Amino acid sequence: MLLLLLLIRLVAALDVSAKGPPRTALLKQLRRQALVVGILATATTACAAAPLSAEQRFAAEAWRETDRLFYERTFNGLDWFGERQKLVGRSYKSADEARAAVAELLSRLGDPYTRYVAPDAYERLAAATVGDAAFVAGAGVQLVDLDGPTIVDVEPGAPADAAGLRPGDVVDAVGGDSVATAADAARRLRGAEGSRVEVTARRGQSTVRASISRAIVALSSVRFTSDGALRIRSFSLETPDLVAKKLPGSGALLVDLRGNGGGSLEGGIETARLFLKSGEKIVAVLDKRGAPFEYAAIEDGPAVSFRGKTTILVDKQTASAAEVFAAALAQNGVATLVGAQTDHTYGKGVIQVAQPLGSPPGAGGAAAVTVAKYTTPDGSDINGNGIPTTRTVDRCTLADAPRQCLSS
Repeated sequence: MLLLLLLIRLVAALDVSAKGPPRTALLKQLRRQALVVGILATATTACAAAPLSAEQRFAAEAWRETDRLFYERTFNGLDWFGERQKLVGRSYKSADEARAAVAELLSRLGDPYTRYVAPDAYERLAAATVGDAAFVAGAGVQLVDLDGPTIVDVEPGAPADAAGLRPGDVVDAVGGDSVATAADAARRLRGAEGSRVEVTARRGQSTVRASISRAIVALSSVRFTSDGALRIRSFSLETPDLVAKKLPGSGALLVDLRGNGGGSLEGGIETARLFLKSGEKIVAVLDKRGAPFEYAAIEDGPAVSFRGKTTILVDKQTASAAEVFAAALAQNGVATLVGAQTDHTYGKGVIQVAQPLGSPPGAGGAAAVTVAKYTTPDGSDINGNGIPTTRTVDRCTLADAPRQCLSS
């Protein structure tokens, strides 16, 4: 504004004393410059006077956290700062519209694991990572997307167990409505405690119909199966303690990681330490600067909870933290990997964090962002490749008991 005032005064002075063409030309030039400066000053003042809306602040926060965390610094070739201008400069009619815009931007980063997570999904994700028991009125099943929404685990004594549903069943409809994804099936299975819902599922060539009375179910992430295998459904910060309490002192141990999509990286690392001697490598993590940080077993003796023969049963859904655990044991020679209808695991060699958004944190959901990649103890980058198994068993579905698979 000071520059504008000085120009106006100068123009006024020249206007009074103008004598001849040279001064007239200068006067016209300064008038034009004063006009331009005035327009810019007015625009700047208007911008400063227009605060961001709540939706624009949310969009700016999502962009900022992704910029801070994302591993791939080329941002898939996007004009990343230009994308911020477009994202924050938009006028949003609702919070949902802003969230959709953030989700669309993250989807263009070329990373299938970097995505926007809605508030309710983030709440469940945060609870699962910490290890809080998931108390929810529902059926008591774990579902993944295979050949449709497929049950990979049934909590013993839960409504689904009482109704006769089994691992391997593919859910076609819930409450008379068709379901196409595991998320859709899980959402429809939840409801008021004591309410009933009809489930139609496929079991091989047969159709199974089950009437489920919803109940509050505490889903256990670690338990022994009926045939004595240690089933780890997912890894959380509680998993190492839960596993340590269940490990036998010696003998043979079968660990079932089928359908285990991972979870907490720290949980996978600390659980692996229960089986390894001091100094044995677990995983090397490479951050966005490319600097590796190696994790290894840090204590020998009593900290090594199990020294017997270990077999790990995996499948194509065994991923992420579950692969870290499996590779650490297999590549240090303390476990044998057996593939259920596969000769390799899923192959997720990258690491995400779920950065909460909004105020309070998480009220606006989260940005799940890939922050690093990792290599296994032998230096392998398993992303997209998986961990090779020692042997493969062809007759082993999710409906089969773990030891039944090994005997096939």
